[in-house]
Parts: sequence; structure tokens; C-alpha cells
Amino acid sequence: MKKTLLFWTILCLSITINAQSDLADSFRKELEKNNDDNIRFKYNNLMYYRYAWTNPDSAIPYVQQNILIGRRLKSDSVLSFSLCQYGLLFQFKGNFPQALHYSFEALKVAEKTKQFVLIGLAYFTLTEAYLAQDDYIRALFYATRGKSVFDKHFAFSLASVQKSDTLETYKNILSKLAVAYEKNVQLDSALKYIQITEQLDKVLKNGKMIWDHVPFVYGNIYFRKGEYRKAIRYYRWGMELGTRGNYNIGIMNNAYGLANAFKKINSPDSGIFYANKVMEVSRYAKYPQVQLEALTLLADVYKGKDNTDSTAKYFELALAMKDSLFNRGKVLQMQNQTFNEQVRQQELQEAEQKRLYQYRMYAMVAGLGVLAIIALLLYRTNQHKQKANLKIEKAYEELKSTQAQLIQSAKMASLGELTAGIAHEIQNPLNFVNNFSEVNKELIDEMEQEMGKGNLDDAKAIAKNIKGNEEKIIHHGKRAEAIVKGMLQHSQTSNGQKELTDINKLADEYLRLSSHGLRAKDNSFNATMNTDFDDSIGKINIVPQDIGRVLLNLYNNAFYAVSERKKKQPDNYEPTVTISTRAISSPPTGGGRSVEIKVIDNGGGIPQKVVDKIFQPFFTTKPTGQGTGLGLSLSYDIVKAHGGEIKVETKAEKGTVFTVQLPV
Repeated sequence: MKKTLLFWTILCLSITINAQSDLADSFRKELEKNNDDNIRFKYNNLMYYRYAWTNPDSAIPYVQQNILIGRRLKSDSVLSFSLCQYGLLFQFKGNFPQALHYSFEALKVAEKTKQFVLIGLAYFTLTEAYLAQDDYIRALFYATRGKSVFDKHFAFSLASVQKSDTLETYKNILSKLAVAYEKNVQLDSALKYIQITEQLDKVLKNGKMIWDHVPFVYGNIYFRKGEYRKAIRYYRWGMELGTRGNYNIGIMNNAYGLANAFKKINSPDSGIFYANKVMEVSRYAKYPQVQLEALTLLADVYKGKDNTDSTAKYFELALAMKDSLFNRGKVLQMQNQTFNEQVRQQELQEAEQKRLYQYRMYAMVAGLGVLAIIALLLYRTNQHKQKANLKIEKAYEELKSTQAQLIQSAKMASLGELTAGIAHEIQNPLNFVNNFSEVNKELIDEMEQEMGKGNLDDAKAIAKNIKGNEEKIIHHGKRAEAIVKGMLQHSQTSNGQKELTDINKLADEYLRLSSHGLRAKDNSFNATMNTDFDDSIGKINIVPQDIGRVLLNLYNNAFYAVSERKKKQPDNYEPTVTISTRAISSPPTGGGRSVEIKVIDNGGGIPQKVVDKIFQPFFTTKPTGQGTGLGLSLSYDIVKAHGGEIKVETKAEKGTVFTVQLPV
């Protein structure tokens, strides 16, 4: 059963996409009269290819039926392929978070099958998804992986190639690899792989009409080289092929390429004509990403012609389309999809570490309890004996040591929140280093193969790509190094030495670290952060590590307050934290100048009956387990040690203002 279904799966890759309407009616009749899953899977696929490139919404029900068939038959092969189709449909519709979600699901299922064609197909869909989002680094990463999967399982040579459905998938991966290289401005590699794709396409089609995607990629490569006339010839070729084959996406892509190229050679009327051609086809073929590019181009061309009305019209349409494709919510979803795959194993490790930590805490508490009981028994039964007195004193000292450790733990909790924020800051350069390293590994293997074949020109081109990637690795490595140095500086124990410090920069830096630390614990939370810094302050003489801890405590309390109020008023409340600095002429100690720092939140406020107690050690308004009551106490001591003052103003359901004054 599974082999038969997989045969139809791969076979469908080479089926003509736009079947005639009478064939579509025939397929529907076959679906209505057959209950056999083999047959239904076959005709669902035929209907998918009937609609996928013309009307993705109509193709969705057929893919959904095949997903159900795969689950019902417990066939990972069928399920993985159908999930790939599902991801592509969402990409065509411009729903990139869903496209990523189902592409990653397809990859997970494909890896269980250990079938390299399905794994390669999943990498192909991921490459498509990241190209659509303009994330060209990850697109190149997954395209390279897809090629690598195929290279490990069979030796490919154009001289000995024979028509097969496996090579059809391999051809698609090579074409996307060419696109990824072009988008990363590695044009020699892009040209190499699109040439291989073209030759392979001709062999697989026995000399029949070539794939319209091939001239489109050629056109993009020569466009980037600045050879606009040559690019126009390829785009015209691609548009002709797309029109002959009724491939709407090919028509739209190549028409946009022509519009952009004519704009470059200062032929705005031709640019407008072909951009409007994109919009004309889009009326019955919904490909929002190409529509967005065409609208943006139209706005730009009309701007150059000083046509204010048309410029405004197309600019507004482009903004609306861009917001629907890349609004903040969708961007966050896409980032989460990517990040979730990277941290899945890390989360398992962290869960195990947390479990061990809890066991140790329970053991420590139990040990302290046993120790206290033993000390009490020794005191009551041996109070007149010297040996008993020594044991009691020892137990007392151990309890004091434990209390000191608890205080130190509270300080380290603050450091932990700081570290969580820094971890978010350092994640981005590390991702770049890891991704470029993975790509270089694949490129080195490829270079060794080319050198083994004696293709020194190709090997040099690959070496050039590796060198470029290494420069980017060095750049992002130095960036990560700078962040780590900053982390070490902020986390080290203060030596009490004052130094000239930019208070505005310090306040802004700890604000970002505090917000990142909160999101690391609760990624659903978000707050508006406003800053109003007085640039005339300059640098002041303080202990930066100590004042940084004060600011971090105040920020953490402010974010906690607005977060708690948000839970009670989710509909009509917007959490807001505002930070301001200004120079004043009357410091707390009198004479000279001072700096005033305000931390303002619109949280629930502090009850008036406890305001006078908030700077006392171990006093907290937070629930048990969420606060130690040491943050404001330590902050009060640090500010006083600097000769300054810290004050609080609060109103119920209005918010709280903490004011720190430091002498200059």
C-alpha cells in the first residue's frame, strides 16, 4: 500500500500543472465514486496540481484529504509529502507562519521515513518559505542541505542522466539553490546551478518546452550584474513560456522582472505596462508577494514621473499588502517557528537540569530540617555538657551560613535576569556564525569534489564563497565577543571604584536587558517602552555595576507591575514603562548639580499602607516564591552610598514613579 501511494506521490511531480477543465471534472467524478485510498490519493494529487498554481484556495481541500489519508493509513511517506504540499499552498497565499509550520512538520515526518527524496522535498519547501520571507541566509542553508541529501545517495552526472521522478525533485532543489545564491549575491555559483538546472530540464522533457522558472532566474542574475538588456531578453523568454503553458506564477514573476529592468534603463512607461500586467494576472491568480513587489515598483515609477496621485494610490496599496504579509504578529510567528526548531533539544536539557535542581533543593530543605531537629534534641538533652554546646554552636553557625547563602541567591537571581536579556542579544550573531559554518562545511565538501574532478575554476569559485562566508563569521564572532565582554563587565562583583559613565547609555542598556529577561520567562508579554533622555548630562562619576543593579531592579519591578495589571485588564489596557533623565541644580546633599532618573509605570500601584515599608529588607508585595524583598533594599543602600536619594510616588490603578537622584 505505502509503496503504491509513494509511487503516485513522486509521479505527480512531473504532471502538467494546469489540466483542462474537462479533466478536472473527470477527476472529481473519480473521487466521488471511489472509496479506495490509493485511488483517492491519486486523484486528490491531480486536483492539487490542477489548482495549486492558479487558485491555491481551491487546492487546499484536496491536500487536507490526503493528510487525513496519510494519518488514517499511518503512512509517514504520504503524510510528509502532503504536508509539503500544504506548506507550499500557504506560501502561495502569503501566510508565511503557516508555511513554515507545515514545512517543519513535513521535515520531522520525512526524517522518520529515512527516504532521501522526501527529506530533500521538505528542504525544498523550507527553502521556498525562507526565500518568500527574504531570509536568504536560511534559504541558502536549507537549499544546500537539500542538495547534500541527494548527493549522498546517488552519483549525479548530466552525461548519464535518465528521466526519473527522483531527478525531477533534484532539479527543483538545484533551481532553488541557484535562486538562494543569487539572492546572497554569489552570482558565479548561481549561474553554475541554473545552467545545470537548464540542461537537466531539457533532458527530462526530451527537448520539449523548457521550465519558465529557468529564464526568470537567468534574468535575475544578469539584472544583478547590471546587464539589464540581457536580463530583459531572458524575462521575455520566461514570460513567453509562462503564457504558452498558462503558468500564472511564471507570467507574474517574469512580468515583474521586465518592469524592474525597464525602470533601470529609464523606460518608465514600459515598466508601468509590465507592472500592470502583474496586477492584471493577479485578479485570478493570487500570489501576494509578487503583487507587493509590483505595487511598490509602480509607486516608485510614478514618483519618478511626478505623478502624485498614482504614487499615493500605489504606495497605500503596497503598504496594505505589506502589512497583511509581514505585520508584526506574523513576523513574530515566523521567528518563533524558526527558533522553536533550534531550541527543542535545548529545552529537553533544561527540563532535566531543572528537575535535578529541584531534587537538590528538596534535599537541602530536608537536610536543614533534620539539622534543626538534631540541634534542638542536643540542646535539650545535653545542655549541661560541653560537647553538646559545641554541636549546638556548630549547627547555629551552619544556619547563619545558610541564611547568607539565601541572600546571595537573591542577588544572583537579579544577575540571572540580566543574563537572560544578554542571551537574547547574543543569539542573533551566534545564529549567523552557526549558519555560515554549516554552509561552509557543505561548500568544502563540494570544493573537494570539484578538485577531485580537476575543475579548478569551480573550486576557486567555491573557495571565494567560503572566504566571503568566513569574513561574515569573523564579523559576527567579534560582535558576539563584544557582547560577552559587556556581560562579564556587568556581571562581575563591583570593586567600588567610581568611573565616568554615560548614564543615558547605561539606563537604555539595562532597559533592553530587563525587557529581554522578562520575555525569556513569558514570551507572550509585551510592553511599550518610552525613553526621554537629557543629552546635556554627559558623563557622571559613579560605580556603573552598582547603579546598573539599581536600574535593573527598578525596571524589573515596573515590568512586573504592568504585567500583573495586564492580566486583569486585557482589553482596554496598554502596558507602558517610561524612563527619563535630566540634569537638576539642587542635589540631595546641597550645592553643585545632580542627575534625576525616573522610572514610571502605569501598573496597579503600591498600597499606601505599605509604601513606607518597601525599602525594608525582606519586605515584598509579590506572592510567595516570586520575590525575596531584597531588591529595593539593596538599591536603597547603593544609592545612599553614592550620596543620593531614592523616592517613590504611587496611586492605586494609576501607576508608580521611582525617582533616583545622584550627585554629579
